[in-house]
Amino acid sequence: MSERAQASAANLHELWVKMENECHQLATAIGEARAGGADATLLLDRQARLFVQISSVVAQISNAPAITVQDYLALLDVAIEHEIDLALEIAFYGAEDFPIITRLLRALARAIPGFEFNSLRRAISTPGQFEELMNGGIEGVSGSVLAADNQTG
Repeated sequence: MSERAQASAANLHELWVKMENECHQLATAIGEARAGGADATLLLDRQARLFVQISSVVAQISNAPAITVQDYLALLDVAIEHEIDLALEIAFYGAEDFPIITRLLRALARAIPGFEFNSLRRAISTPGQFEELMNGGIEGVSGSVLAADNQTG
């Protein structure tokens, strides 16, 4: 087996985040190039190759070992982006229309220092909206509680 096949969901998630961010930046650059009348062929070619690479990484993530809470958060972030339209729904309707999932996402993000739902950050592009989503309301869940629950479940 290859080294990448042995990578955890959390490790693969880091690669996925970088690739998705590059894809988002490419989409912006393509839009700007087209608006300015420039040829975007090279950008479109890079974007097409990146889509194929992202699909491959998503397949690896779906089959990767998930042991830690961070692994499961990585799976959730990728699922939000690739299996459901939750990020766009929250961006369009607002977090107040999704009180349960918003509460869950906030608590989970707080449980693992440094973890960020990249799918949500990209979809929620209004300045301050992502921070408001993640910081609104204080949930009484600590990382140690989730870690203990992960050990028993």
